[in-house]
Amino acid sequence: MSSAEPAQQAPQTRAPRLYRGMSVSERRAQRRERLLEAGLELFGTQGYAGVSIRAVSAAAALNSRYFYESFSSREDLLWHVYRRIIRANVAAVIDATAGAKTLEDQARAGLRASWGLLTEDRRKARIVALEVVGVSERLEEARRQNRHAFADILVRNAMAFAGGSAVALRMDPLLTARSLMGALVAVLADWVNGDVEASVEEIVEHFTCMLTAVARASVVQETAASPGGSVQRPG
Repeated sequence: MSSAEPAQQAPQTRAPRLYRGMSVSERRAQRRERLLEAGLELFGTQGYAGVSIRAVSAAAALNSRYFYESFSSREDLLWHVYRRIIRANVAAVIDATAGAKTLEDQARAGLRASWGLLTEDRRKARIVALEVVGVSERLEEARRQNRHAFADILVRNAMAFAGGSAVALRMDPLLTARSLMGALVAVLADWVNGDVEASVEEIVEHFTCMLTAVARASVVQETAASPGGSVQRPG
């Protein structure tokens, strides 16, 4: 390049435009968070059926046009609110049960963490137990998958304490775990509706005893071998 030719300059990267100290993406994320909080509040207090997009937007102090920036519909907002609650619930249960030494301790710690998260904020319990029911195929599929996932965790943990795949069982562990999960969801719905007088701690202890008893009853206990060498099974 001759000395007469101008030197090529590297293209300059424009800094993101800021408004009140936030970029466009940061403002969008803030609006989304406000809508999620408004959804939790209104769905968890007034109920999904009676809440409009305009009401959610007003509760978030936003123009309704911003709603569609983050969510495609009212059902979409409910789905994301529900998914956030479930993810927090799973994380709480995993953290609470990490150091459990016995099946009973694990059941109690997991139940206390899960029920604590849901019942300390009644809005979350109402959404999980009542408001998502029958809304859409997507939410029904999410509910089913979540119940099955929690049941699978219950089976794996119980089997690990029982001795793994070598243990002899008298009841199908998956059917048993799913039955117990159904009972937990049903009692949570009764708690939200005020049909259960027991305290949360009493409910936790009740299901701790139930889960532990069922797990123990599911395992075939070996007794002294018969003269022929076969193992006697109770019942």
